[in-house]
Amino acid sequence: MKPLLRALRRPFPCLLVSLGLLAGAGRASAQMVYLTFSGGNGTGQVTVSWSSPITYTIDTTSVISGVNPIFVFHGIPDMQAIFPTQAPVGPGAPTYTSTGAGSTDGVQTVNRLTTPNTFNSVTAGDLVFFSNTDTAPTILTAGDIITLSAGSLRYDGSPTSNSGYSLPLPADGYYSTFVTDGADTYYTNLGAGTATAVPEPATYAILAGLGALGLAAWRRRRSAA
Repeated sequence: MKPLLRALRRPFPCLLVSLGLLAGAGRASAQMVYLTFSGGNGTGQVTVSWSSPITYTIDTTSVISGVNPIFVFHGIPDMQAIFPTQAPVGPGAPTYTSTGAGSTDGVQTVNRLTTPNTFNSVTAGDLVFFSNTDTAPTILTAGDIITLSAGSLRYDGSPTSNSGYSLPLPADGYYSTFVTDGADTYYTNLGAGTATAVPEPATYAILAGLGALGLAAWRRRRSAA
């Protein structure tokens, strides 16, 4: 504790401590995506959002041909109650692009949320979404990269609105994500997603506090001089 207090009396070590914490937070979340949840309880449709692009690397050893990627946010509590029916995605939906054999698809927009279910790598607590308007099915092979933009997921209006959902929403935080196929092996995990590491809001608060302490100590030392 004493070494930390001594560091806080000097502005530059304080900055290094803060940067170290920031880097640690990034490493801890490298294989996860930070999701936020809003709405429900009469305040509006339940929305799931993320602020950083997500990169999926296909790691299957077999060629999965003629399919479009299906995206999964894994292990979110109460998904069956929050999104009980298959329906179109509302405004703010993410887009995706792919490399390799499917790169000629261009930019595709996610437009469909599926009914939660359990099959192969998908479980009842997963949020599953995809594009059903991709006219040139992607040929997914090992090493292909699929990039999902930042965005949000919610129902596209009535009658599937879930604005009346009154139970507590899932906690904002890090959740794992992966991409599957919709044919051949059907809902098989083809590769995990990696999001740009973004610290939790609480981490920012800690860093801001450390910075303020360092600045105050530096001002006291300058005044005393």
